[in-house]
Amino acid sequence: MTRLFSMLIGLWVGAGLVAAGQDAPLAAITKVVKEERTGAANPMPQASAQLPKFFDDDARRGETFAVYWSAAGRGLPEGVTVMFEYVLENAPEVRAQHIQYDFKTEGARKAVFTIPEKDFREGGKVKAWRARVLRGRLLAEQASPTWAAATERKK
Repeated sequence: MTRLFSMLIGLWVGAGLVAAGQDAPLAAITKVVKEERTGAANPMPQASAQLPKFFDDDARRGETFAVYWSAAGRGLPEGVTVMFEYVLENAPEVRAQHIQYDFKTEGARKAVFTIPEKDFREGGKVKAWRARVLRGRLLAEQASPTWAAATERKK
């Protein structure tokens, strides 16, 4: 009887561990940061007239965001998508960009999203954002504190 009881307890605990393992996240977003553009912030004055277009002030305007995320355990098979959704100051619609990984992803990753210059000029700076890691279902999500208010539909 004691042996049967021990086996039942072992099965119950084992089943609990398996269930807990299935609930463990497959991916995590560690942080989302706005990155400063690198380049010539102060081009050499004597050569400024000869500098290429990408050193002009308009070309440096815009915003770049980095999503730092990681795949847990042995990683994730190909087909993982990192989506960056954003709302601009002067444009209420949600816009999105994504990066799809066509290879197995393991460990820490960085996905970089640059707001197109045209969007930035027409809509202003990003006022709210949401980053998601997907593979057939939502694996991880992080949003700015302003996301809910920016995407709330006016009634």
